[in-house]
Amino acid sequence: MLVFALSRIPGMLPQNFSAAYALAFCAGVFFRGRMAWWFPLTILLVTDIGLNLYYWLCLGYHVWDLPVLKYQLLNYVAYAAIIWLGRRFKPQSSFLALLGGGI
Repeated sequence: MLVFALSRIPGMLPQNFSAAYALAFCAGVFFRGRMAWWFPLTILLVTDIGLNLYYWLCLGYHVWDLPVLKYQLLNYVAYAAIIWLGRRFKPQSSFLALLGGGI
């Protein structure tokens, strides 16, 4: 989770690349119970707040405007759907099954 959080630092990964959806899917597959929901969503929320602060304070973007926040809310709906999908798989599933689910 720490490596994922660090990977969200601007410039760490290629532009328009994020491991967030992979994190959500794998959390659904490999974490049990409520942890599959709260742990990845909390990490995503904390890193999103940090990114928003960076873009707001350092670059002057208007990240706290309602349209941007609505867009981010839709991302969290997508993250929740991906976690739900991951919960349909077992950690013992074949690599191909997990790859297909991830795609």
